[in-house]
Amino acid sequence: MSNKISYTELNTQLKQAGIPITAAELDGFLSGLLCGSVKDKDWQPLLFQFTNDDHAYPSALLNEVTALYKQTKQSLTDIGEFNFQLLLPSEDESIFIQADALSEWVNHFLLGLGIVLPSLDKEKGDIGEALDDLQEIGRLTYEADENEEELTEALEEVKEYVRTLVMLFYTHFCGVSHVSNETQHMH
Repeated sequence: MSNKISYTELNTQLKQAGIPITAAELDGFLSGLLCGSVKDKDWQPLLFQFTNDDHAYPSALLNEVTALYKQTKQSLTDIGEFNFQLLLPSEDESIFIQADALSEWVNHFLLGLGIVLPSLDKEKGDIGEALDDLQEIGRLTYEADENEEELTEALEEVKEYVRTLVMLFYTHFCGVSHVSNETQHMH
């Protein structure tokens, strides 16, 4: 992942374009689409429909979003590497901003996943439990007077758990166990 997308820069570009989502929500949405096994030709129309009232993004922003989509897809495909990362505010931001962004990320991940997999609510077993866990994380709350150190520690654990669940969904719904170059060429 050489050209890492900046959360702050992407957030600013989204605001300037008048697109009513954060970079965390966008990343979660794209990750959900990918974990639901969206076809490459379908992700942009879905993005426009669900994040910008069916309007295309300005081309400079769309280039950034396309780069994010490709990076996310690559990091999910490299299962053995576990390079997948959530695009969230930096740790320089307040822990409360970070917690809110994680909750937004998870909610938009579930939205993206649910769009591609409309019968998601019928999932049972590990996948059903993982969905329940994500729904709980999406309702993440905290008290303004909470110990920030404890909240920071808990948030790190939750982020790692979400990363693990995302990989679980990707391997489950995309039918991947170990992706090799040979497998990639078959698609």
